[in-house]
Amino acid sequence: MSGTTLKIPSRREERTPYHGSYLTVGVVCSISTNFEAVLDVTREIFRPAEPRATPDIWFQVWVDTQSQASPPWPKPYFRGLNHLVFAAYDAANSMLIDLRRSRALARFSPAMATDAAYWKRVIFPVLLGVIGSSVGITVLHCACVVRENGGLLLAGASGSGKSTLALALARNGFDLLSDDWTYVTAREGRVLAWGLPTALKLLPDARTYFPELESLQPAVSLNGELAYEIDPEVVFPVRRSFGCVPRCVIFLEREGQPGLKMTRIPPDVAAGRFQAFLEDLPAELSHCRAAQNKVVESLVARPCWLLHYSTDPQETARFLSKFYAEL
Repeated sequence: MSGTTLKIPSRREERTPYHGSYLTVGVVCSISTNFEAVLDVTREIFRPAEPRATPDIWFQVWVDTQSQASPPWPKPYFRGLNHLVFAAYDAANSMLIDLRRSRALARFSPAMATDAAYWKRVIFPVLLGVIGSSVGITVLHCACVVRENGGLLLAGASGSGKSTLALALARNGFDLLSDDWTYVTAREGRVLAWGLPTALKLLPDARTYFPELESLQPAVSLNGELAYEIDPEVVFPVRRSFGCVPRCVIFLEREGQPGLKMTRIPPDVAAGRFQAFLEDLPAELSHCRAAQNKVVESLVARPCWLLHYSTDPQETARFLSKFYAEL
């Protein structure tokens, strides 16, 4: 049965006898482990999938049951060499990602192996962000909200207001798919956008617009910023979506002067903006850039707009909601 715990007695897999297959951001990830609770955590995050002889991603997790390492976890440390990427979470927890083989090997303590919040916040976003290009996923620095299976992509540099505006739209009739990173696949002629059930990250000034944050305390986030990292379904009455068909793209630029100004931009200009967001690839994966460019070309074939704005997020969300409905 897909996604269930199975014991495979073969010698090759005897060190990690528990197996599960899961659908995440449009690809199938096969996980094997010696610690059954790892699969329990994964089932909290992803949907079960039918096992494949050749999954998109292999993830093998070895849990050292003697390790006493426990939270709070320090800031992760990353290093890359050609097609290999090493992630160190602390002295006892680490992961090696092989981009050429689309495989990851991890050694965790029991505490990290069962920390579902940390898997959502760090482990899976890091794994998919690093390995995505090698399995046909284009990772874009944008938020995405969904209405009737159609996606509205909000692209922009850090500080452009993607997360705050995505939340305001989610409280104005949209479902929240992502607030910072959106995963895009193009298979069999279909372009789809995907999100992970990660925490919503809001900068401290967001409490000006969302009084629900007043009783919470911001903390230092993974990139060093002081921010609120919250479960939006718990703190706010919003719904999540995990996949959609992108309908249009809006690039955000904050203005000093008050007001809203929407300008249609041609595909080549929109493509240039997206390509500036793409991560550098090692030489061994240079062939993946062509696939990423095709995804970008498919996206910018949809209506693309540049929004200059300085209004509060609720007013901007009402404007965009009406605009999307008319579009």
